[in-house]
Amino acid sequence: MISGCGKYLRPPSPCAINPDRLTMPSIQGDLNHPDNQRGWVLVVGLVILVMLTILSMALMKTARLEEKMAGATRDMNLSFQAAETALRGAENFIESQTKESIFITTANEFYSQEDDEPDDLFTEVWDDENSKAMFADEDEALQGVTLSPRYMIKKLKKIGESNLTITGYGDGDAPRPTVFRVTVRGTGGTNDRATWLRSHYSKVF
Repeated sequence: MISGCGKYLRPPSPCAINPDRLTMPSIQGDLNHPDNQRGWVLVVGLVILVMLTILSMALMKTARLEEKMAGATRDMNLSFQAAETALRGAENFIESQTKESIFITTANEFYSQEDDEPDDLFTEVWDDENSKAMFADEDEALQGVTLSPRYMIKKLKKIGESNLTITGYGDGDAPRPTVFRVTVRGTGGTNDRATWLRSHYSKVF
């Protein structure tokens, strides 16, 4: 007991908690605990995993889009090549004819001067009733093309003056070229992709 005091002053207990001692070092000590460190590593790992997943999905979508674009471009090129093949085939057919009489009447792929081709060539079904297949057997079609390209030949008219000679006098009967209109359709690797071409070809019979 301390002299002059009416109360006893107890010495501080070693087990008592001093609030002043709960400072930053004790909090840092909690963060540095191994269990807390493992928790933060797990959170960071999950965030990185989510980011990588999103990035992978975006790359997959981009790859699919590029693949579709490449396929569409390839189909377009194939259909154009098929149409060009039919165009050359029709022109060669006209050139190989020695008589014009084959084009006088309308029959299948041939259209006379009085008859026209189908009105809407883009929606018309091209078959043996209105056009001619470039290849009789579909297996002989161009590589990568499912259907044989087709063509139509329409006779238009003769051009030039027949009542004049080369010098401009007399009643010369010089042969005049006949003009034909050739319309073709070619498909690519799928029937959904098609190309239509048209040209005019003249020949003297």
